[in-house]
Amino acid sequence: MPLSGTSRWFLSAAQANLGVAGALVLIDRQSGVLSDQWNVLVWLLLVGFFGCTTLGFSLHLFPAVARRRLPRDPLRGAAFVLMEASVALGAYALYEAGSLPARGSLFSLAAALMVIAVAVTLQSLLRAVAGPRVTGPSPETRAGDFVTVPLFLLSWSAALGSGVLFALSGLWVGPGFGWWLAAVHLFVLGHATVLVAAVLLRFVPRSVDRDPPHAAVFGVATLGGLGGVLVPVGMLLVPPRPMVLLLALAGPEAAFAAVLFGLLIYLASRAKAPRRQVGLSLSAVGFLLIGGAIGLGMVADLNSQPVISHALINVLGFLGLTILVMWFGMIAPFQRISHAWTRRMLWAIAGVWLVAVVVLAAVGALAGAPPTWGPALGGALLLGVAAAWGAGTIPVLFPSVNPLPGLTSERIRVLRDRWSRR
Repeated sequence: MPLSGTSRWFLSAAQANLGVAGALVLIDRQSGVLSDQWNVLVWLLLVGFFGCTTLGFSLHLFPAVARRRLPRDPLRGAAFVLMEASVALGAYALYEAGSLPARGSLFSLAAALMVIAVAVTLQSLLRAVAGPRVTGPSPETRAGDFVTVPLFLLSWSAALGSGVLFALSGLWVGPGFGWWLAAVHLFVLGHATVLVAAVLLRFVPRSVDRDPPHAAVFGVATLGGLGGVLVPVGMLLVPPRPMVLLLALAGPEAAFAAVLFGLLIYLASRAKAPRRQVGLSLSAVGFLLIGGAIGLGMVADLNSQPVISHALINVLGFLGLTILVMWFGMIAPFQRISHAWTRRMLWAIAGVWLVAVVVLAAVGALAGAPPTWGPALGGALLLGVAAAWGAGTIPVLFPSVNPLPGLTSERIRVLRDRWSRR
C-alpha cells in the first residue's frame, strides 16, 4: 500500500529531527543537551523523532489493520505543519528555560500545537472506525489481530493526554514529580510503547508464521495499557517520599516487558519461517527490561543520578531499535538500489545504533565526569545513522528523486553488481 503524502512528510521530518538531535549531542560541550539542556534532547527525540514517526506510520497502517478507509481530511496536512512547529518552538522554549522548574508559556504554546496535531490524527482514526468496513479479500487473521485497533486508539489517546501534561508543565511544576515527568512517561509508556506492542503483535506472528497464545496476547495488551497509564499517574500522586506506591504502580509495566520478551522468545523458537530480524526486536525489549530495572532502582534507592542512562536506554535502545526494524520492514530503505542493500543496511545501521546506545548510556552513567570523547562519539554515530537512514529512505518516500541524491543510474548498477558478488 503506497504511503500518503502526509505520511511521507511526517517520516521525512522524523529523520531530520533525529539528525538535529544527533548533531546537538555531537557538540554537547556547546549545546549541553546531556546536562543542563537535557530536556531539549528529550523533546527532540520524543516529539520530533518518535512523534513524527508514529504519526506517519499510523496514518499509513491504520486503514489496513482496521479494514477501514481514513476519511478525507485537509486538516491532516495542517497537522504536519503544527507538529513541526511544535518541535521547533518547544526546543527553543526549553533551551531558553534551561533548568527552570516551569518551562514557560512559550513552551505551553508549543505543546498546545502538538495537542492539536495529535487530536486531528485521533479524530481521523475514530471516524475511520465508525465508518463501514472494507469488503473484499483480507489477509489471514492471526491471534494478535484482535488487540491491534484498541491499542492504536489507546496509544493516541495517551499521546493526547501527554500533550496536555506538557502544556501544563509550561505553566507550573505540578503535583508529585511534576507535569513534565508525568508527560514524558505517558508519551513513552502510554503512547510509544503501546503502539510498538500493537505493531509487534500484528506483524511478528506473520513474519515467522507462528501464532502466539491468546492469553499471552491479552496479557501483553492489558499490562501495556495499564502500565502506560499507572506509571505517570503514580508520578503525579506520589510525593518524593515514600516510594512504595509508585513501585507498586510500576508493577504492570515491568510485567508487560517480561511477558513481551517471553512472547518474542516463544515466537522465535517456534517459527515456521525464521527471521533474524526478530533478534533485533528481542534486543530492543531487552533494553526495555534493563532501562526499567534502572528506573525501579532509582525509585527504590531515591537516587536520580542514572536518569540519563535510564532514559536513553529506554528511548534509544528500546523505542529507537524497534522503530528501526519496523521502518525497514515497512518502507525498505535502499530498495532503489536493491533489496540486498536493504538487508545489509538494516544490519549495518542497527549495529551502529547499538554502539551509540551503549556509548551514550555509559556517558549518562558517568554524568559527573564523562570522558570528553563520549558525547562526541555517541553524537557522531547518531548523526551518521540519521544521514544513512535518510539517504535510503527519502528516495523511496519520494520516487521523483531520481534515482538517489548524488548517484546516477549507471553508478547504482555498478554498486549493485559489486555488492551482489559479496
